[in-house]
Amino acid sequence: MNAMNALTKFFCACVIVFAFALTACEQRAPAPPRPTSVSAAPSGTVAGDAFAGSKLWQEKQCIACHGPTGAGGMGGALANTTLPFDQFLSQVRNAIPPKPAMSAQDLSDAEAYSIYLWLNTQASTGKLVSAAITPAALPEGQILGIQVWNEKQCGECHGAFAQGSDKGMQLAGQAYPFERQRAVMRASADKIPAHGADNINDDLLRRLLDWLRRGADPTGGC
Repeated sequence: MNAMNALTKFFCACVIVFAFALTACEQRAPAPPRPTSVSAAPSGTVAGDAFAGSKLWQEKQCIACHGPTGAGGMGGALANTTLPFDQFLSQVRNAIPPKPAMSAQDLSDAEAYSIYLWLNTQASTGKLVSAAITPAALPEGQILGIQVWNEKQCGECHGAFAQGSDKGMQLAGQAYPFERQRAVMRASADKIPAHGADNINDDLLRRLLDWLRRGADPTGGC
């Protein structure tokens, strides 16, 4: 009997301890959230520098189409843009020819944001500056080289401005003979259909290679 009473007391004590522990767990404050880094960019993922953006504006040849201060030229005005950065970046990545669509290899998100910050330090004129050069102003029979380059999707391998990437060599400034370049392209046409004569005939290829040889200037004809 004494043994039974002792066992009963022990069982009751265990129940009380368990109930106390359960109550303590229920009242315990939740763990604090993990700290997160805060970015200066509206997208919350990248940061940039306006001073670096002013240099990138020239280095990445934005100046050729949009003018020295982003007020516009062959391309539209971008100074003091009202676009959120995410939309601005989307237009950079998904531009429609003849505008060059710039991949992350051509222009990183951080570089694009630096340019975006710099553009927002430039005063907008409220109107588009007249283009320095248009297809109509080119010599008869010529078109803008950048237009052909983008329409034929050459930039996907060789970079938006033929500067090269991990998919293809730099072509801007290269001076290989036409016959050599044509032979290389046609030999690879079975694997790269864009290199075939159906996509770019010999006459257009000759003019495009001449444009590349002259430095692939976005405002230049081919």
